Order: sequence, then C-alpha cells, then structure tokens
Amino acid sequence: MSDLARAGPGNPLAIGVDIGGTAIKAAIVGVGGELLENFHAPSPRSASALRDFVHSVLKRAKLPVQGIGIGCKGIIDAASSRVKSLPGDLHFLEGRLLSEVIDAGDLTVCAENDARTALIAEVLWGAARGRRNVVLLTLGTGVGGAALVNGAILGGAGGAAGHLGHMSLDPRGGLCICGNYGCLETCFSSRAIESDYWAHLHRAAPAKLCLDSAGQPPNTEAIFRAAADGDESARHVLDCAFEYLAAAIVSILHTFDPEILILGGNLARSSSPDRISEGCWLWRCCRRGGFGLLAATLVSNLKCTILGCPLAPGAC
Repeated sequence: MSDLARAGPGNPLAIGVDIGGTAIKAAIVGVGGELLENFHAPSPRSASALRDFVHSVLKRAKLPVQGIGIGCKGIIDAASSRVKSLPGDLHFLEGRLLSEVIDAGDLTVCAENDARTALIAEVLWGAARGRRNVVLLTLGTGVGGAALVNGAILGGAGGAAGHLGHMSLDPRGGLCICGNYGCLETCFSSRAIESDYWAHLHRAAPAKLCLDSAGQPPNTEAIFRAAADGDESARHVLDCAFEYLAAAIVSILHTFDPEILILGGNLARSSSPDRISEGCWLWRCCRRGGFGLLAATLVSNLKCTILGCPLAPGAC
C-alpha cells in the first residue's frame, strides 16, 4: 500500500485529477473514498493551463494535501508519470513527465491511464468490489478501457493493454486519432455520434435539430433527447452506434470472459444497459454466460477516475 493510502482517516488524502479530451476534473478526496470538494474546467490546451488548474485546486485545500493522482487518456508510464502516447487534442503532453508539468514541489505526483484509475476505484469502492475478472469501458468524447484479469490490472508489454476503444470494428471505416481505421471510438463516442448526426443534417435528412449559431452540431445529450422525441435521423444514428458498441462488447466477452462489464462516461449515463443489449445477440450472449452488464456506480460523483488516481498500482 502506498503512503497515500496510509494517510490518517478524516484528512484529505490527495488531489485527484482527471484529464479528458473535453473537460478536466479534479477533487480533494479522503482516504476512505470521501469526495470533499470537486472542480471542473474545459480541457487544457497547453501544459501551463494544466499546471495552473491543478495549482488552483491545491490552493483550495483546507488541510495539508499528501499527493496528487492523475488519470490521463493515452498510454502512461505509471512508474515515471511520462505520457508515452497521446494523440489528439492533448498531444502537447506526449513525451512529458506529468510530475514535471504539474510542478507541485515536494508533493508526490502519481499518474496512470484514466480508464485504469476508474477501474481501480470501482474495485475498491464500486461495482467491481469483490470481483477478480472485470472489464470497464468509458464512453465519452472517445472510448477508454481497462481490464482486471485474475485480480490484476492488465498492462501489457508496452502499457497499451486495455485500450479497447481502438479495437477494429470496420477496416473500411473512418480514420481514428490513433492512425487506425474503423476503431470503436470512430463508431461509438460523443464525437462519432455528433459527426454522424451532422452528416444527416448536411444531407438535409429529416431531423428536428440544427446547427447552433456558431455552426456547431447538436451535442449527444440533445441527440438522445431528439431520438426519444421521434427524430428519425437521431434514432438512426443511435441505432447504428449502439449496434457497433454491441459488436465490440461481444468481442470483449469472448476475449476476457469477465464476471461483469462496467460502462462509465457521459454516454453510459445517457443510456442504460438494457438500451445496449435489447433484442440482439448481445443479450442472448449475456444471458447464456451469466454475465452482468452494469453502469459504473461512481461516475456520477467523479469518484471513478479521481479516487482511483492516487491508488494506481505502481504509480507511487
């Protein structure tokens, strides 16, 4: 157990930071999983913006902070906090040590992939407690993943294991930020759903939504609401997206044979396990194997990634 985990009860354990493609979130957290105060801002677009955000959170702590835990998308070397690979909007962090970027003086800075920290938190306090074989998908701006296999978080030879958002679903599909074609992330993610709906608008297909005054397409929440309200284009977009997700989940079941699969992220909160599995071969597969498809229990109050950050194996 790390020094952070041995902190006295009732004291702030650490600052937890979740660096996402759309937003950055942070919290002051306690040793028992208490979320004492949380913060959020648009995702940083420079190293200095990331550092300033974290330091602003540190200033709000009313008791001494013993360390900082960071969950970040991409391939992260937990031993050093180096960002090994991070394509897309946060590419400016690639090759950097997050501990140096944060520049928090003598405070311990730990870092790990954000989906892995989310799974760690679910194992400690959430839906995966008492389980030894679990897969987690984070469904948001992109798609993240992590796997617990026989009680250990799967890392792989180069630290890339569990990046399930980049499993190939369509070899002739769109180009992904990772350089691959037809990844799950290009078929089921906020950006995939929004861009597909925009394509329907561009073709003048029947739709109840339109571009906003800045020329931006509707967001996923609006598309979900429109589908529930009978928007034909929204329904078609979501039907196709969920079909891709179902195909990916079936592949995950056969690859990992988990006890449960946990769905987190804003898209999971916009839907439900029944919506994903209803009336298709995924449902039959789940029923036959006694497999459970669960919504993340900690996502709604930031605990998933933020509380898992300071306790990531090997991170401290």
